[in-house]
Amino acid sequence: MKSETHDAMSYFSTALERFSEALAEDRSNPLAIDGSIQRFEFCFELGWKLLKKVLMDVEGIEALSPKKALQFAYQFSWIEGEQAWLKMLNDRNLTSHTYREDYAEEIYSQLPKHFESLRLLERYLKILMRDE
Repeated sequence: MKSETHDAMSYFSTALERFSEALAEDRSNPLAIDGSIQRFEFCFELGWKLLKKVLMDVEGIEALSPKKALQFAYQFSWIEGEQAWLKMLNDRNLTSHTYREDYAEEIYSQLPKHFESLRLLERYLKILMRDE
């Protein structure tokens, strides 16, 4: 595994810790909601880019988009629940390109599930990287 892939894992793990901290904040504060969504966006971006690197390092496959990276990861059983991951991608796209308070509230309610999926990805890739 390339050193840049290990670095990407480190950045992803750190971002997940910050995401966890944001989710622990009191949701009555609108900044907690906005901050949690922003940290979700960071984690999703770092996660799919990490998948892209691992796919290249392990399988020799180039995934040029988040959707392709997720499809390959699902195909190799690196992630479970392909539809849940595609929902996560859609949520990231909505929050990155549009700010509407009703979207923010709906997506915020999904963040604990998204966090758990991202955490499972981290655990699996750490095992995979250790075995390479």
